Amino acid sequence: MKTEDAQQILAASRAEAQKMGKGVTIVVVDQTGAPVVLERLNGTAPMTTMVAEGKAAGSAFTGRDSVLLKAMAENNPSIAASLAARLAGRFMPVQGAVVLKKGGETVGAVGVSGATAEEDEQIARAGAAVVDGGEKL
Repeated sequence: MKTEDAQQILAASRAEAQKMGKGVTIVVVDQTGAPVVLERLNGTAPMTTMVAEGKAAGSAFTGRDSVLLKAMAENNPSIAASLAARLAGRFMPVQGAVVLKKGGETVGAVGVSGATAEEDEQIARAGAAVVDGGEKL
């Protein structure tokens, strides 16, 4: 993923968070779950950095939005534990991350933490929307 694309995603997510009046951490990761860009908005708790990255890393690694990972973890805790181990603890099966795809292939994810789970996802989707779900990456 190009840094410029990740910055556009981050900027759109930031604009949505500010419009909603929410202090959040936003991270865009590549397909391996490695952060490309990360921003913690003013007043956001430090732990949100780890949570946002964990949401995004899990989504990128599995190719599933984190809302689906939440349900998977509830129904199959052993799979969730295996994923957490594989990702060195960077796996948060909590709503708030959206997969980015290009040509049907996962190229990364955007994760958000600091508001409610639903608001986090709304902010992440606003970021992903600037690249039409990743198809322009």
